[in-house]
Amino acid sequence: MWNDIFAVQGQPCDQARIEEIQARIGFELPSKYQEVIRAYGGGVLNSDIDRLRDDHELGCRLYMLFGNGTPEGALTGFDLDGYAMDLMELWEMPQWGFLVGLDEGEIHTPILLNLTNPNYPMGALVCVDLECDEEVLIARSFDELWKKVEANVAEKSKE
Repeated sequence: MWNDIFAVQGQPCDQARIEEIQARIGFELPSKYQEVIRAYGGGVLNSDIDRLRDDHELGCRLYMLFGNGTPEGALTGFDLDGYAMDLMELWEMPQWGFLVGLDEGEIHTPILLNLTNPNYPMGALVCVDLECDEEVLIARSFDELWKKVEANVAEKSKE
């Protein structure tokens, strides 16, 4: 089923790798997010199922989801505890969240998992436009985000 969701997939992993990732990033990932990383490793989503919102220009698509691994022949990987951490520092992303994905604007529109911003629920997914400092709530939790992805897959399979 991974190719129904991801055009390019990371590397699925075991719970020991999840625990290693969590130790390096300094917090526990939501259980559904852990499940997705174990099953798929993250990756670049298929363009026909990545739509999250229809009511806002920013935060409409989940282009890429960080997780684990580097696809064969790729220059970069999907590692939360590697590439995502490096990008956060390089692009001076807000410290209230952790980089878990990219919107279609790629690095200019990161999707952050809220850790400390009181304007959003803890664990919410927020798309940030780094060029104009605009923020858009795209899901109140990772569970809600993944339900949107699964609904898009189900809708696509009906076509």
